[in-house]
Amino acid sequence: MPLWVIKKMNEKDLNIVNLLMKRTENLPDIIHLRAAPIGYELTENDKELLLVTYQKLDDILKEVAAFINVKFPGRQDYIQPWNNIDFDTKIGEMKIVTTDREYTKSAWNKGIFDLKSLIKSLINEVRLLADQEIEIKGNPLFDEKEWDKYFDQRLEKRADQADYFLDMIIEKGLINLNKSTVRKYFKKWFNETQDFDLQIKNGDFAIEFGDIQTVPDFSKDNIPEFLKWFESEGNKFMDYLKEQGVNVKKDSKETIINSGNMIINNNSKIEKQTVKNETEQMETNWSKANVIIALVVGIATITGIIWQILK
Repeated sequence: MPLWVIKKMNEKDLNIVNLLMKRTENLPDIIHLRAAPIGYELTENDKELLLVTYQKLDDILKEVAAFINVKFPGRQDYIQPWNNIDFDTKIGEMKIVTTDREYTKSAWNKGIFDLKSLIKSLINEVRLLADQEIEIKGNPLFDEKEWDKYFDQRLEKRADQADYFLDMIIEKGLINLNKSTVRKYFKKWFNETQDFDLQIKNGDFAIEFGDIQTVPDFSKDNIPEFLKWFESEGNKFMDYLKEQGVNVKKDSKETIINSGNMIINNNSKIEKQTVKNETEQMETNWSKANVIIALVVGIATITGIIWQILK
């Protein structure tokens, strides 16, 4: 998860960065003064032009930095390029004074180029975010009532997945509440205690990818999975009911676990009994077959003896 957060963008933000670019492009051309020939003495107008240009440039740099800090806090991919903008001649990281006019021009041009590149990157991202903001605002889920309805549907789905769990609570008499009331408590507990990821996909909300999926879709055919979930999450719901003032029967957690284990054991006995019955039936069928075979062999033997006597 990134440590930075992107703020909402709108047309006003786009106008700000566009204006910063325009102001940068309209800076007075002073390169001939910065790289003036050796011996050239600056006039008062030259000095005034340099001062005004440096003030304008300083204002632009400060405003770009402020925009990044407010709209893209912590974004190193913007902060670092801003820190690297420089207009002076250097050797390594050390600033130097040189009479090399071309080197002086190159350093100034590079600084202006880096500043424009940074602002251009800001313009591109702000435009994309502003367009996305317009698209999102057109989504009906931004209506508070629509969102509440949408979110309630997701909570209903989680309550449906826990249906067997809620039935067991009621059937075992662990609480004196009807099914609809228990479902309301379950949804309220889930909403207050379970975290979830809110994502936007294709202009629609998606909240299916976080811990809000924590309830498995189990049934009587999958008791082990139910018990696994109950021991990690379900018993927290029982504690929540107590906190809400619901009278929960003593040892309710153990009752649910024991009931689940009893069903598992019964299912295991039924399977063993089924296998045993099938085995006994097979042995009975084999016994009947053996009797028939022995009877046929006996008749054949007697017939053979009588035939020899008659001969």
